[in-house]
Amino acid sequence: MRTKLRAALVTAAAALGLVATSVVPAQAATGFDRCPQGKFCVFDGADGQGAMASYSTPQRDLGAWRSKASSVVNRTGYEQLCLYSRTNYEYLDSVHDVMAGGPGSYGINLSDFADANSHLDNNLGSARWAHTVRECQGGTESLDWSTPYGPTAGPAQSFGDLNRDGAPDLLHRSYAGRLWFLSGNSAGSLLGAGWNSMTAMTRHGDLNGDLNEDLLVRDTTGNLYMYPGNGNGSFGNRLPLGGGWNGMSRIQATGDLNGDGKGDLLARDTAGNLYTYPGNGKGSFGNRLLLGAGWNAMKSFAGPGDLNGDGRNDLVVSENNGKLWLYPGNGRGGFGNRVMIGTGGWAAYDTLLGIGDYDQDGHPDLLAVGGVVRVYRGLQGGGLGEAETVSYNVENSDTLF
Repeated sequence: MRTKLRAALVTAAAALGLVATSVVPAQAATGFDRCPQGKFCVFDGADGQGAMASYSTPQRDLGAWRSKASSVVNRTGYEQLCLYSRTNYEYLDSVHDVMAGGPGSYGINLSDFADANSHLDNNLGSARWAHTVRECQGGTESLDWSTPYGPTAGPAQSFGDLNRDGAPDLLHRSYAGRLWFLSGNSAGSLLGAGWNSMTAMTRHGDLNGDLNEDLLVRDTTGNLYMYPGNGNGSFGNRLPLGGGWNGMSRIQATGDLNGDGKGDLLARDTAGNLYTYPGNGKGSFGNRLLLGAGWNAMKSFAGPGDLNGDGRNDLVVSENNGKLWLYPGNGRGGFGNRVMIGTGGWAAYDTLLGIGDYDQDGHPDLLAVGGVVRVYRGLQGGGLGEAETVSYNVENSDTLF
């Protein structure tokens, strides 16, 4: 049930040339509206009726209210609310326990959550709230990322391996703009805050010749920067590469496309033209070359490395209609005739990432993000295997690079 706060109503009437203003007394808030902003409230009646208690911090044990709460409302300002039939936020099994979670600040009747074995009405043990489902359920701000073999002792992969331990790594920007390094061991390392000021981020191997993977970012004013990798999952001081990049709707690092051994960059402008910017091996790029028009039909880009095994770096692109295409690199900075490697459904993914060899089978793999995180294993010849879901509870505010 959704209810709205009521404001005092002021009416004015004019009669006989005189203005008479009558003020209707403000009505006292009723139901769920009684809960103050910034609070979580419980009520001993349905629909926010009866006695009320309010809380500003999560409650491990609702004490006397455990046996009498019948409805609640979340006005904390946090998107997610989690309710537990047990104290201490415990959810041990689906037979004896109840856990309800979801977004919104509307009121909830606890009688809506019951089965043959348990219920929440007059059985609310604990409650907490957070910005993400995973935090509401006791997880961390950073996403969980685990590789099959975990961090190893190398050898380092040519791309996707920020700390040179042989396992694919990820960068995660959270809702708060904090940047996390995910090394593949389920834990995240905080790299810094303020990254919501970046409108594009991409990486694919070494750009400045030190063998460490680097990061390219564009800020809100259109300036492009290179953050040199330190080889341990962190970055050094950024280097400015120039302005005017807000004219590009997509920026994608790809590795070496023209055969000179230096990492290159692809960019699509708002008119749908695709350009390659050849890397100079010093962290910046030479004059761009036009590759073609009509690329606005494409949604997501990924630099998978050499997906088809011919020794040249390729490009994978999803189309707005859901098809997935492999553009085989020709070794001269461009691409050969495209090959369809996905017949549909790929528009559901907002992000595609070339992550290197995820399963250490000698073929580069593809990561796709859209509500969940899935890995598609690369196959000999340039195809992709079946999807493997590797992470759940991905929010719209989560971004992976």
